[in-house]
Amino acid sequence: MTSVVITGSRYLVRPEQADQFGPFEKTFLAEGDSWMDASAAVQGSLPYYLAEEFNRRGKTHLIINISTSGQTLQRISATMSGDYLWWLKQLRYDAVLLSAGGNDFIDAARDEAAGEGLLRDMQGQPLPADGYECVRQEALRSLVDGFLNPNFAAMYDALRASSRNAGTPLLLNCYDTPVARNAPAIPGLVGPWLWTAYRSNHIDPSLWPSLTQGLFRDIKAAVEGWAIGRTGVELMPTTGVLTPASPDATGSSGDWKNEIHPNARGWRKQASIWADRLA
Repeated sequence: MTSVVITGSRYLVRPEQADQFGPFEKTFLAEGDSWMDASAAVQGSLPYYLAEEFNRRGKTHLIINISTSGQTLQRISATMSGDYLWWLKQLRYDAVLLSAGGNDFIDAARDEAAGEGLLRDMQGQPLPADGYECVRQEALRSLVDGFLNPNFAAMYDALRASSRNAGTPLLLNCYDTPVARNAPAIPGLVGPWLWTAYRSNHIDPSLWPSLTQGLFRDIKAAVEGWAIGRTGVELMPTTGVLTPASPDATGSSGDWKNEIHPNARGWRKQASIWADRLA
């Protein structure tokens, strides 16, 4: 017997590929972005290393993974009639593992025209004392209050309305703070993310560390807000865990594989924290 992580689509077609290793002590549903995505072979993902950690501890658990690289909370909520809602009806889970919100912040910083997204266009502007002054506060409020909070509420309400999982704990990834640097996941195709956003908005590199710290404080605050007044929602203490990368490194550095994803050493640190809670 061993712990297994398998995508939802694969489990539907070939359940024996996982079930042969059972019976399982616990079953978990993983949803969210690339930090959860089992198909993220280039940089790894939490469920893969979580299963590895379970095996190291002699546990036999099943993780059904329906997450997708690049997924935003807005898209997860908009497609709840798809995988998420369907899987809530199929099995009783010991916990739902969710990583969401980070991509929404990054997309808001990177994908809009200069000065029209989460960041101010600093071209021709005086250098502020703190990089966080480059954040457009009205855009931040709109992102959190207008998109993230209602979309999380929809996910939470769907979980609590599920006959099988009305009392299932929902565990939230709080990420960790990366270093903005030119370290893509796939050069020329995927990433870098913050590095691109900062350059597009003409933000001086001297401001990047304090800006990144501020943005990830905002991400953590948003995620922490989702737990307020909601039963069974827990925050995973994953911030301040990873060794930062060198700002000049274009590949794996510290505990980071690329700009915003951990490497194997980093994933193992994160997985140990999750495994302690899921025990």
